[in-house]
Amino acid sequence: MADFGIRCVVGLVVLASVTACGSSTKPEGSAKPDRPMSAAELRTHLLPAALPGGWTSVAEPTDEHPKATSGASTSPPSCEGLLDGQTVVDAGTTASSASVTAMFSGGRSVGNGVIPGMEKLYSFPGDGAHEAMRSMRDLVGRCRTVDLPHASSEPAETAGFSLAEGPRLGDESLVIRAVVTTSAPGGDSQRADATVVRVGSSLVVISSVLSLTRAEADSVAAFMPVAVAQVKSNRPEPVDAV
Repeated sequence: MADFGIRCVVGLVVLASVTACGSSTKPEGSAKPDRPMSAAELRTHLLPAALPGGWTSVAEPTDEHPKATSGASTSPPSCEGLLDGQTVVDAGTTASSASVTAMFSGGRSVGNGVIPGMEKLYSFPGDGAHEAMRSMRDLVGRCRTVDLPHASSEPAETAGFSLAEGPRLGDESLVIRAVVTTSAPGGDSQRADATVVRVGSSLVVISSVLSLTRAEADSVAAFMPVAVAQVKSNRPEPVDAV
């Protein structure tokens, strides 16, 4: 009986050890470690120079100086100056430690030009990326309609903002819908959205400009899976053409 009791105790200890180890294991597909990346590191994770469908990506010059530090601003962002989805993102990411930008283009627009898009990556210390997502949601909630500056002789323009569900990528996501409407007779509305995906302590943002049609804006947003894969990759394809 004594020997049986010892074996039972040993078995319980081993089982407890296995269970403890298993509970600390990160889930499969978890994001990169929550540490901020420098602008130089972020640059290597931008969309690659050659993209599917003949599209290309060109990175803007890297600014090695951090935008701000965590907690640099305690006041909520203002509605003033918001024009499109990207400006909402910029207002909500003032606490990022670094950011980089790339312009990408391809296809043919309705005016027989090239369809443009913009990608921006942000890195944050601590839980800053999640807080930035919360700040964007709050900003859209407070700034549903914004009157845009204009000369007295020009028609008034209004920017309207709303949130939509983001792609099933990363740790969380959202789409900032932006529609600019003019008061001129027969004036139309233009859309300029921003899709935001959080991957650990980084944000991946793809935005479109006001001049695009809905189909063209959707073709720009469709590059988000490639952009997220670049951020998650330990060996991303280079953005700088060789």
